[in-house]
Amino acid sequence: MIKVLILVFVLLSLLAGGDRTAKSLMTTLINISIFALLIEFIYLGFNIAITTIAAALLISAVTIFYQNESNIKTVSAFMSVIIVLALSAVIIVFVVTHAHLQGFGTIGDVKIQLSNGYEENIGINMILVQVAVFIVVLIGGLIDTSMAVCSGIYEIIRHNPELSHRDIIESGMNIGSKILSSNVNTLLFIFAGEFMILCINFLKFYSWSTLINSKDFAQELIAILISAIGTVIIIPISSYIASCLMCNKSL
Repeated sequence: MIKVLILVFVLLSLLAGGDRTAKSLMTTLINISIFALLIEFIYLGFNIAITTIAAALLISAVTIFYQNESNIKTVSAFMSVIIVLALSAVIIVFVVTHAHLQGFGTIGDVKIQLSNGYEENIGINMILVQVAVFIVVLIGGLIDTSMAVCSGIYEIIRHNPELSHRDIIESGMNIGSKILSSNVNTLLFIFAGEFMILCINFLKFYSWSTLINSKDFAQELIAILISAIGTVIIIPISSYIASCLMCNKSL
């Protein structure tokens, strides 16, 4: 069934978008491969921080430059993503450490315990693994928002070269504010859809307060909140970087 759905998706995408969509599909395939390698390297015992940084840089570079080509818009977006990822990494480490989000959850049909044939201690720093998970979740929203803001600023400057630096930044902020609600709603419904069945099943035996305070719920909700915060932070940063780079170039 999975193969059939993938085939239908690819065919419909190519039919609707042609060559442009083919490039997007190839980008997706490359990013999946990078993510798979990240998991493999962590499993093999490679340094989690270094492999996560490398994977984040590769995914960002492939998505921005391969899919959208190399130009001043993509350079601005890439710089913005890297800055926000660096800032977010500090926040993520703090949150994961103090909220004790690392490790396996306690809800679900399959419990990670010795009686089920699973090892609870797998010899890997689970704090860093959880940080890596949050960073991977964060990347997609950052790239989409940054590209939208930088592309919008590029068109504004191209058609209104007389605008001041401050006006261009304000225009970028306006663009970001218009797509922010859509992005946050997307993240919210991803979370809601993913946890709907779990919530219904969990509430048969426990209360809402127990559900909200469970590790499984907290891990997913905090990941979504961090993505939403990153999406907000990258708007002014993208606006500033794009305006600085593009105002000094002849568009």
